[in-house]
Amino acid sequence: MATKLVTRDASRTANNRAVHSTVFRKVLMSVTGLFLILFLLMHMFGNLKLLIPDVGMQEFDEYSHFLRTFLYPMLPYRFFLTLFEILLTAAVLIHVEAAVRLTFRDYEAHMGMGRYLKQRYLAGSFAARTMIWSGVLILLGVIYHLLQFTTQTITVGYEGSVEPHMRVVLGFQEWWMVLVYGIWVGLVSFHIYHGFYSAFCTLGARVGAFSEKVIKVCSVIVCLLVFFGFMASPLAIFFGLVTA
Repeated sequence: MATKLVTRDASRTANNRAVHSTVFRKVLMSVTGLFLILFLLMHMFGNLKLLIPDVGMQEFDEYSHFLRTFLYPMLPYRFFLTLFEILLTAAVLIHVEAAVRLTFRDYEAHMGMGRYLKQRYLAGSFAARTMIWSGVLILLGVIYHLLQFTTQTITVGYEGSVEPHMRVVLGFQEWWMVLVYGIWVGLVSFHIYHGFYSAFCTLGARVGAFSEKVIKVCSVIVCLLVFFGFMASPLAIFFGLVTA
């Protein structure tokens, strides 16, 4: 009986160590990061509906409405969207928590190793070294984005409440809004560039020189796709190609 208890306790201790290990945190970051990238790509294609000639505004509003009525009346109004928002929020929180813990672990692990740390700093990419800071700025931008385009707590170019396409068109008629949004999207793309590569390496996709090149090329493609995909509508609105 005593032997069984000792074995069980040792097993629990090992499992506990595994769950809190650096490798496990990196896997969590990788999985949640790739999920968030997938969401961004879906969101980007939804935004591009504004560029459809003649019916773009209507298509965009119908897309926004569809997200709230998906599977209705089989499910309650906004049920699917609420579940998806919960899942998305959970992914963000897990991603941020893992990133913060790994950052502090990395800092503590190299305390007092100035020369080694300096060499490691110089060897690492700029994107890798600044991931935590770009992540913080991205999170702040997401909060502002929600306050402006979802809750309309912040309004730019109008007062009160307007249709989804009007929030976008009126907002991006302002030059400073396009500039700020462009900087933020640039940060997101920069973050994705390194995050996409690191995620697939962590999950074991890098098995040789060729696979590493493929992952790097895909990282660049996704990075550029996100940047130009999200900037297409704001630029088209600002230069008068899309009007309300």
